[in-house]
Amino acid sequence: MNGLERPVVELPIQVFPRPCEGPESFISRLAEANYLKPAYLSACLSKPPTERGTLSWSRLAAAAGQDRLELQEVLERTPPPSPVQLVCEYCGRAPRNSTPGPPPWWCSVRCRRRSDLVNSAPSSRGIIPGQRETLSCIACGTRFVRSTTKRREHDTCSPRCRERARRTKQAELDLYENPFAVEDEAS
Repeated sequence: MNGLERPVVELPIQVFPRPCEGPESFISRLAEANYLKPAYLSACLSKPPTERGTLSWSRLAAAAGQDRLELQEVLERTPPPSPVQLVCEYCGRAPRNSTPGPPPWWCSVRCRRRSDLVNSAPSSRGIIPGQRETLSCIACGTRFVRSTTKRREHDTCSPRCRERARRTKQAELDLYENPFAVEDEAS
């Protein structure tokens, strides 16, 4: 340690790093948890003597109270690629040809004609009898197909996800009503 480098102490309030979060976001959450300004903490954790230079992983690990290599691996991990699922714009089925072109995709000429009909008929409000739509489940993110004429309370793919979404919504309402409530560690 040279004369310009200040020692880093472990901050009193620790936060856990989120995978693929990135160091800037983690430093911001760590600073807010410890009632510091993110710019100040970032300057303290940068490589001396500039104090505005690049991030020092060893200083960040010391402030966070974690192993440097594990912290760096978690924060810099690249997120998994999102699965691209090609579905017909009208009915939600997979396209027949194996290499579809750019979007939109249709599974058949009939679906393409119906889609064109919906776009050209403003009085139909975009709905033709028997039309299906592709939605993402609000609980797990899985894509599913359902009829456009059916309206449900939740956009979920299964009763299990519907219950999970209901519990999440209820927990958010409970937290809104009592923001100082602390959840049990056992639950």
